[in-house]
Amino acid sequence: MPIVKVFDVEGGANGGASSGGGVAGLPDWEVVDVTDGSWTSSDPGGNGRVSSVAVAGTGTTVTWNGFTAVSDDSVDGSTFNGQRYYKELTYPDGTTVNVSDAGWTLETWVDTPAVSGCARTQFALGVASDPTSTSTVTSNMSGLYWTPDRTDGVALIGQIRTNASPLTALNLNNQYGFGRNDFAGGSPGQTFGWAIKTDGTSAGFNNRSMTAYSGTVYLQFSMGAPGTRVITSGQTNKFSLFYRVIKTPIGPEGNRP
Repeated sequence: MPIVKVFDVEGGANGGASSGGGVAGLPDWEVVDVTDGSWTSSDPGGNGRVSSVAVAGTGTTVTWNGFTAVSDDSVDGSTFNGQRYYKELTYPDGTTVNVSDAGWTLETWVDTPAVSGCARTQFALGVASDPTSTSTVTSNMSGLYWTPDRTDGVALIGQIRTNASPLTALNLNNQYGFGRNDFAGGSPGQTFGWAIKTDGTSAGFNNRSMTAYSGTVYLQFSMGAPGTRVITSGQTNKFSLFYRVIKTPIGPEGNRP
């Protein structure tokens, strides 16, 4: 069977990729820049695990303080006390996304090249109901998940939903992750995470049904570390992170309610 590219990939993390990439009828990708003033920072545990987050171009660099992680540092445990950033989810025109809208989809993308010796930490970007809650069930966060869980920096890439164990795919050529959360008529569908290799071919994808949402919909970006993991002061992670919200009316114009 011939190898078929999933996407044509260009550029790379930390400045190489374009923040555009819009296709006719689809909105451009937005860079996740938690330093641009539109995001709220929250560290419920007050542990200060993250030393700094810097964004240059499309590239993000997270620098960590030194610590040995406990269970509450893990983004996928029952309790997550760690650093997260959040904001209300809006369409490209600034209109607020409502759960009850006829149809909408959040798409997410990460470019995370392997960097030997990087911090072996965890990241997740997706939708949430209560982004400041330390209960992962109450927070109701689901979306794209990745973790450079190896000393060579190769990331496991997949999806996360509340306190369920993340479903990931590992390939030594993993570099990109594509996430998707879809809603129709107030009902959530699937949260989806796709691992993609450097050459653009698939490394595997995973999905789960989302739980019910109500009230304000938030975009949440979480960063943590698995329990017992030792993170050295000054260790970093580098990646480029993007999202876009697509309004998806149900049915063709002229032949729908």
